[in-house]
Amino acid sequence: MKTSKQINSVQFLFIIFQTQVGVGILSLPATLYSTAEKDGWIAIILAGVGFQAVIFILYFLSKRFSTLSLYEYAPKIMGRWIGTMISIGYILFAGLTAILVLQLYQISIKTWILPKTPSIVVLFLLSISGAYLVSGRVKVLGRFNQFVTILVVPLIVMLLLTLKYSDIRYILPIAENGLRPILKATPEGFFSMIGFEMALFVFPYLQNKGKEALVSLTLSNVAVTCFYCLITIATYVYFSPKQFETIPDPTVYMLKGISFLTVDRIDLIFLSIWTVSVLTSFGSYLYISSEGVKTLTKRKRATWPIIITTFLILTISLVPHDMFTIETLSNFHATASYFFVFGLPLLLLIISTIRKTELKDKPQ
Repeated sequence: MKTSKQINSVQFLFIIFQTQVGVGILSLPATLYSTAEKDGWIAIILAGVGFQAVIFILYFLSKRFSTLSLYEYAPKIMGRWIGTMISIGYILFAGLTAILVLQLYQISIKTWILPKTPSIVVLFLLSISGAYLVSGRVKVLGRFNQFVTILVVPLIVMLLLTLKYSDIRYILPIAENGLRPILKATPEGFFSMIGFEMALFVFPYLQNKGKEALVSLTLSNVAVTCFYCLITIATYVYFSPKQFETIPDPTVYMLKGISFLTVDRIDLIFLSIWTVSVLTSFGSYLYISSEGVKTLTKRKRATWPIIITTFLILTISLVPHDMFTIETLSNFHATASYFFVFGLPLLLLIISTIRKTELKDKPQ
């Protein structure tokens, strides 16, 4: 692996972090509330704990093939044909994720900022930006994600400002309805926090593949869990239970009600910064999908795989979708996430361990 293409542990951390933080910021609190009510924030913590187990699986699997991506070592573990099917599965899963990101993004943008702007304009701009970002490959992706992560700070500041108008009694008593609703809502937190699978495809570009990589993955998990918890708790203590039942995007509604002498629409600032997080998340899944096409077609350069993948994702996203179709795709994607984020990596790790399959000439 050429040094010029490598990323350090900090860039690796921010790639994973930015892949996880995306569209779910706006709707997650309401989704969790519909199942666990005011205890939805506990479900996020449980999801974070569960993700730590997934992190160990992804780390030990990637470390066995430290200079190869999943597209390259899947055939070594499962054989050529099954390995190819696994690669195609990840290409389609990443493509579906990118499509859902585009769809949910354009719905939010048309609802809150640009109601009269054609969907094709919103989708095209984000798609082209994502393709341009990915064209720089992992090194540029790591640097960009590291740079824009500073924008999370003003998001946190905005959320903290809302606590001035909050009432802690809205989330008390804790776990009033027992653990069952919380456990039922935990998968919702899991789906909103997926992104760790990106490690399977950028690990070979990591300079230090030792404990620093595991620490980076763990820190990303802790940071995302805390960030999503802050968003959820902030909305729960801001709105009364009756208000929450009628609000689809509580994060935006909450910020919409706050203004300052010099800033009247703080929610627009929030959404503008949130767009960058959506771009990085979309770019990561576009990278996974295009990298798979590049590997399967055995091309040395990624230009055409990126162009083709972006075109297909954009074209499918432009097909008219009603909310029922998007919800159906989201449910299917949620089910597929179990398999591609947890189940399949675990299976590959077990089989490679039993067969003692690993990269023989691993770097020290």
